[in-house]
Amino acid sequence: MGVQSRRAADRLTDLAGARIGFLWDYLFRGDELFPVLDRELRRRYPGIEIVGYEVFGNTHGPDEVERIAALPEALAERRIDAVVSGMGC
Repeated sequence: MGVQSRRAADRLTDLAGARIGFLWDYLFRGDELFPVLDRELRRRYPGIEIVGYEVFGNTHGPDEVERIAALPEALAERRIDAVVSGMGC
């Protein structure tokens, strides 16, 4: 079957007033990096809202398959406009 091609979502024209969700796999320094990113985004974009990674849980844990499958609904419920996903390598 392979990977199915999908149209990419339209880009946001501006992050001012946007609602951004942070996702993290809890592997590499997200606890240090996301607070810095949060602070800088709030400084640069008036009215931006950040929904922290802890709201969505570990994207690489024992329930990873279920969590990722539920992610579209979780993002929609929280009215997320864009996502920053941190992954340790």
